[in-house]
Amino acid sequence: MRGLLLLVLLCLGPLFAGCSHHVLSSEALESVDPLIDYTRVKADPTAYLGKTMLLGGLLVETRVVREGTELEVLLFRLDRWGRPLEMDDQGGRFIARTGSFLDPEIFKGGLHVTLTGTLEGVDVRPLKEIDYRYPVFTIGEIYLWRAPQPYAYPTYYSPAYPWGGPYYDPFWRPYDPFWPSYNPYWIHRPAWRYR
Repeated sequence: MRGLLLLVLLCLGPLFAGCSHHVLSSEALESVDPLIDYTRVKADPTAYLGKTMLLGGLLVETRVVREGTELEVLLFRLDRWGRPLEMDDQGGRFIARTGSFLDPEIFKGGLHVTLTGTLEGVDVRPLKEIDYRYPVFTIGEIYLWRAPQPYAYPTYYSPAYPWGGPYYDPFWRPYDPFWPSYNPYWIHRPAWRYR
């Protein structure tokens, strides 16, 4: 019985491994320290200087400076593919810097990004009427998500009204986990990737 269970696990292992693709490269993910929590980094940044984290969120603003480009990002929680899902209430905002030029017309405010960042310090800047402490990260690798495509509802012909035209069901959702609306590689292709 044990041998049969082991055989099944060995056969299904590559299948499950193939389903867990991440948007960033494996080299970038290997540099990430999985034991670091962003709330602790924000509370005591000096204790985590030089550590690399996996971050993502809503791009608020892109600033081109002499040294390169700065991104102001509102922290979001990430799914297993690295896609930003929803705002992290404990997080707040952070600055991500790179020595390369990132075009503000491509990295527009309102798009989502996923990146690996090495903590380099804290920068205090005005935000509305307060002085806000931004953790500052150096970008290792970044992935820019395209704007979500409008969802196309499937059409069908109702057997109860055969003389009518196609009907649209706004409540219909696919239940197949491999349907394109659930797979970030089919709907959301990268608009831009930088290493």
